Amino acid sequence: MGDRQPQRLRRHCRRRDGACRTDGYLRWILRVPLVITALVGGSLSFAQAMAADARPPDAVAPRQLQLDHGQRWPADPALREGMRRIRAVALWMQQAQAEGSLSARQSRAATASIEDSVAAIVDHPPRGGGMDVNLRLLLGRVLAADGLPQLLDSLELYPRYFDDPGWQPLTANPAADRGSPDQASTQATPP
Repeated sequence: MGDRQPQRLRRHCRRRDGACRTDGYLRWILRVPLVITALVGGSLSFAQAMAADARPPDAVAPRQLQLDHGQRWPADPALREGMRRIRAVALWMQQAQAEGSLSARQSRAATASIEDSVAAIVDHPPRGGGMDVNLRLLLGRVLAADGLPQLLDSLELYPRYFDDPGWQPLTANPAADRGSPDQASTQATPP
């Protein structure tokens, strides 16, 4: 029996010289505990998630925009600049739609410009617990807007919850805004 391998190991030998290579077998054996751990851990995670849903509603983060104890949140320069750029894109889209429909290229450019502005706002250091939560809710609505009407609705929420003295409201009539844009809107380049 000296040179001979046990019968059960011969099945797993894959080399021509007769040497046994059990790497595949060992890998499979070692993976079984990992799979079991993943399955057990996954069910625990599911149970934890179900328990988290059972918390009282006041323990959950707010899903609607809220004021800061009845006052609007202060808008820092990065927020003001980013929102003015988004406003300029919305005005440009409003004007372009009044003159005809937006091409796919124009639509992609407008979306990219809005996403860049949102990224510039979010890259700013944390502003404080409640303000960051509300800002992310507002920016989430801006990014989730499906078309110009929803984008305009999202932008109308900004001055209600954030104190930006230079903000000019958007109007439903693009011709009315075309005549008197604010200075920041004229400096921002439309897509």
